[in-house]
Amino acid sequence: MERIILSTYKVAARLPLVRIASFFKLRKDAGWKEYIKIDEAEVEKILKYASAHKAVYLYKYGCITFLNCNQDEISLFLEYLGTLFVEIDYKLLSKFSETHEMTRSSDDYVKLWESAEVRFHYNPQLPEIAAAVLAKSTELDNIETELSEVLDEAGHFIVQLNKGYLRANTKKVAATLAKSIRFKYRSLESVRLLDRPSEFSRTIESRLIFDKISEYFEVNKRYALLSNQMDILDSITGEYFSFRTKQSERRLLLFEILLLASFPLLHFIF
Repeated sequence: MERIILSTYKVAARLPLVRIASFFKLRKDAGWKEYIKIDEAEVEKILKYASAHKAVYLYKYGCITFLNCNQDEISLFLEYLGTLFVEIDYKLLSKFSETHEMTRSSDDYVKLWESAEVRFHYNPQLPEIAAAVLAKSTELDNIETELSEVLDEAGHFIVQLNKGYLRANTKKVAATLAKSIRFKYRSLESVRLLDRPSEFSRTIESRLIFDKISEYFEVNKRYALLSNQMDILDSITGEYFSFRTKQSERRLLLFEILLLASFPLLHFIF
């Protein structure tokens, strides 16, 4: 019985896939849109010893999935990325991670998780599919946490506004609304978290594997819940602007929001 272990970490808001792929001289293809793969041969060069059945997958939204790597090997790889001027956010890394294990039997069949009733014949793409879903799940965890924090802040100032504290908290309101705008803009990129990468749609089996693992991690259910929470956030910010503020004060607030939101957005646009 062979264990296939996947470990995913959220290490940055975004990863510069083009720069990393260029360094490793990877072929430019459709995979660059979401992730790139560092294969066994390249992993061996980094670790400087034989690394059979190991690989690393890097995703544009800042997650990295390690295949059959222990903690020391993961640390070495992250240190190596640092030499490529890839900034690792260790605060994110310590908060958002997931591990998943599959088993490959002697007859070359794989159980996607321990209690899974359906088995699939092993093929090299199977760990890659599971790695992608695990990265999506980890990114969803990050979005869920951030959205919860933004909702808490927005809800708090709405309570204050309902008590009549409109003018006293204008700057705080502007900062909170700006954070909401930044969050919603960045989250637009994550809409594709639900998409099945084209390379996983070429066969019926690969599509089924992707869908089964996505169902196991409740990716679709979690995203539906996030969409509902986003609607709540929109209603909260809309409630604020329904207050009868002076026109000059409203223009000033909108200008503050624009300034606060625009600078971080440039990071995602360029």
